[in-house]
Amino acid sequence: MTAAPHKLAMATLEARLARRFDLLTETIPVGPLRVQFTRVADPQVVLDQICASIDLHERTTGERVKGDSLGLPYWAELWDSAIGIGTWMAKTNWLLPATLLPTAPTLSVLDLGCGMGLSGTIAAMLRADVLFADMEPDCLLFAKLNGLRYSTQVDAKKVNWQTDDLQRTFDRIIGSDVLYDRTQWPFLDTFFRKHLAPGGKILLGEPGRQSGDDFLIWIEGRGWTLTRQVQPVPTRTVPIRLFELSLSLRRLRRLEWLG
Repeated sequence: MTAAPHKLAMATLEARLARRFDLLTETIPVGPLRVQFTRVADPQVVLDQICASIDLHERTTGERVKGDSLGLPYWAELWDSAIGIGTWMAKTNWLLPATLLPTAPTLSVLDLGCGMGLSGTIAAMLRADVLFADMEPDCLLFAKLNGLRYSTQVDAKKVNWQTDDLQRTFDRIIGSDVLYDRTQWPFLDTFFRKHLAPGGKILLGEPGRQSGDDFLIWIEGRGWTLTRQVQPVPTRTVPIRLFELSLSLRRLRRLEWLG
């Protein structure tokens, strides 16, 4: 994508979002970086609009909207875990390829459950090839806009990790606050195995819930190698917990043989 189409794509995305939301573009400090980031100006307004729409539907149809169909805009919040993952990537060599030769390929990154795309935008700033993935179409527009500010090598796709197969693998998978629902862990485990490239790594940000403690025990029992880190962020007094997952080729082949 050359400069003119790139700028046109950004302008089109921003205009599309501005028709539906009040936007706020600000500079967010993330470790050593300063990130220009566009987000929903007031997430509460978006929540109120969704609740009003649900209420109207239920009153006019008499049908109760089920919990999994509510479409609550969790994506409209800027999650602390995304800041934690972004800070960690910015201050470490987590996104460096295995070789530093000039011919080394760019790392591919999947930002799973991306929200408005802060973590993936940091990855784009650090020269990764980024795919933003989420279930909500609105947040994918924000994520792509934010990523395009720093790279042409970004894209966004609606993804359901319970059912979708992207027909490709990624060197890195990142996920901010995706572990709170225990019922999703088996789906995530399967999705990770299907989409993580050999020798790849996963980085999950978690704010300190009990479910995060339980996940550590659960995931280690499934053959993953787990490394734990903590990352302070300026938005909270308690650091974000970071769980890095990897699976050696030998271990992967043994699990496939046992399976």
